[in-house]
Amino acid sequence: MKILSFIAQVTALLLSLSSVAHAAVDSLNCPAIAANTSDNYAKGCIAPLSPLREAICHYKPKRWVDNLRLFDSTLGNYYVRYLRSAGVGTSVCKQLLNGHQAYESQIEQCGNHGDCVLKVMDAWSQKLSTIEKSLRVPIKMSSLQQFAGKAYIQDGSKTVPLLERLKQGMDLFPLPRLALKNGNELIWGFQPHNAQVQSLMILNHQGDVQVMGLVDNLYLGMSGGQAPAGLDPEARLSLLVRNPAALSENLPAIHAWAAASLLGFNQTCPGKDQQACQAAMAQTLPIKAYNLNCKVKPQGNILVDHCTLPLPSVKNDVSPGLFWQ
Repeated sequence: MKILSFIAQVTALLLSLSSVAHAAVDSLNCPAIAANTSDNYAKGCIAPLSPLREAICHYKPKRWVDNLRLFDSTLGNYYVRYLRSAGVGTSVCKQLLNGHQAYESQIEQCGNHGDCVLKVMDAWSQKLSTIEKSLRVPIKMSSLQQFAGKAYIQDGSKTVPLLERLKQGMDLFPLPRLALKNGNELIWGFQPHNAQVQSLMILNHQGDVQVMGLVDNLYLGMSGGQAPAGLDPEARLSLLVRNPAALSENLPAIHAWAAASLLGFNQTCPGKDQQACQAAMAQTLPIKAYNLNCKVKPQGNILVDHCTLPLPSVKNDVSPGLFWQ
């Protein structure tokens, strides 16, 4: 009986540790943290001012024409932007949160000493840049060209090279990104002055293309969380892979991205937009997947239905609230 009691206690302890571990991972939800993070310390320089805010609002460094407010807001804006693209439970999310915790501690210790505040801000600026550069997936034209090959797609009444159509929907800077739990990164964009032409790609951490996506007439298809009589009949989301396994690995993120696009992105869910997010996730999406290694090409290099892949059944456990632009 004592042995059984001991085993029960050990089991309970392991379960407790497991739940703590899961809670720690769940707490690394950088987009959710971004939604509740101020993008500056100055807060309008409205009295009463703390010693730190006094330094930010009124200290004027030598050779500067203004105070530290612009530096403060610039750092805050970049931090919040990086949080939104860092994903949930990713290494970049962890590094951002740990780095900012150290930054907060150091800058609070400066009090109203302007030179100290400037020094800490400058160090955090360099740290942010290092984190962003070291953990961002490189976009390599050689990888895009190798993946697209000589494939053409039907674009309305025209046939255009796949890579050309991808670029049309990514004529944007900087391109929005989201780090995924599987180590990949989802990058997307749209055509200037025509957000109905969108493109996405998923790259692994070495910059190798896993999925390309061409999207038409999906954006704001459920503005306000309500679909009209139906989505635009011309709406489509064409996914292109060379390894069919990439579909099951990345489809949950793509489905959530499409739901976010239907709503116009920038949704707070969980939160005030939860109902709209759920409605968008429940929408039947016009997704088709194609295998670029398809051997049957009766129309030359143009992708045809002979090259389609069945969409795998996956758990849609990624939130549309992760996608901001």
